[in-house]
Amino acid sequence: MSSKSVDTDQIVVLLAEMGADSEAASLTASRRSFNGTAYRIFKLLQWLIDAPLTVEALNQKFINDPSIGKAVSSDSVWLYINTLKALGCVIRRPSPRNGFAYEMLSHPFNLTMDEAQLETLAQAKIIAQRHFAHPEMLALDSLLRKLVSQGSLNGFPELVERLFVQSRSLDSQECRQRIEQLERAMLEESLLEVTYVSPLKGEEVFQFLPESLFYRQGVVYVRGERPEYPDPSSLRVDRMLGLAPLSNDPLRAELVARQHKKTEVSLKVMVSSPQAFQGFCLDPNQGVYQESRLWVDGSRPYYEVRLLVRDFFYLKQTLLSLGLPFVVMAPAFFKEDLLTTLRGMLDFYEAKEGEDHGGR
Repeated sequence: MSSKSVDTDQIVVLLAEMGADSEAASLTASRRSFNGTAYRIFKLLQWLIDAPLTVEALNQKFINDPSIGKAVSSDSVWLYINTLKALGCVIRRPSPRNGFAYEMLSHPFNLTMDEAQLETLAQAKIIAQRHFAHPEMLALDSLLRKLVSQGSLNGFPELVERLFVQSRSLDSQECRQRIEQLERAMLEESLLEVTYVSPLKGEEVFQFLPESLFYRQGVVYVRGERPEYPDPSSLRVDRMLGLAPLSNDPLRAELVARQHKKTEVSLKVMVSSPQAFQGFCLDPNQGVYQESRLWVDGSRPYYEVRLLVRDFFYLKQTLLSLGLPFVVMAPAFFKEDLLTTLRGMLDFYEAKEGEDHGGR
């Protein structure tokens, strides 16, 4: 990215070169002198970059500025605006459509962002989405929005939209209020009534106890308890239409107790060396809250692994795709569940093999 710095000297020199202001021209001989006209134009540029302003609002800022301290005439504002236009600014004039405010559409003093640079930001965001936690991604999104905002005052919303489309993600800023509501509810362990748009059921309303927020593949999710399901549910925050606190102390107590209940799982993972297995690396959003490993060296070495688990879905999928021999020591119900799954898979393959032989 390239940039041009904006300061009083730069505006004064440009004014002098244009011959547009006698005070500015005289100041080129002594740039240390304070030039009131140039300073007022400079401040006008800063204020209009921040927000559209009416003549009345501009004059209030002139009055509040300690180096100015007074209002200026409408003719002076008009002269300052025309001077900024001559320097390359695009400014929309007051009209009923914009609340009779001067509106800065673009100016030559900001960063410029081309297509390749926007794509670079999108690729950086894609990489971050694979590794960053929810708070880190929100901070990165805020930084990227700020960078893009410097790329073009005219078309900033379009640039932001393109950034999120190219990084295949959603703009979490749009559901910031929902995120803050969920964060408060998690802190207080509050029960909520959620209005939610399900891709299968359409709009539905249900009770929900939120536990944690997480970011995955460009989307912010909230994980928590629903009374109708025994295991935690993960919901997309952008699909939440409404959140309202609920007063149902018995149900809240039941869901809080369920949320805090963990099961210890004991496994043996058979490997030839300690380097062959680095752990499951699952987190609470995948149902695993704690993991410890102990290397046992012997005639048939193995890792003894202990986990604290809230639900078993992700752990079961991980074990089935592990590619290493393992034995579930406890609990018995999880061991039986895995055995049932493995027997079903074996029966399927044996049946298919028989069909293949029969067809030959």
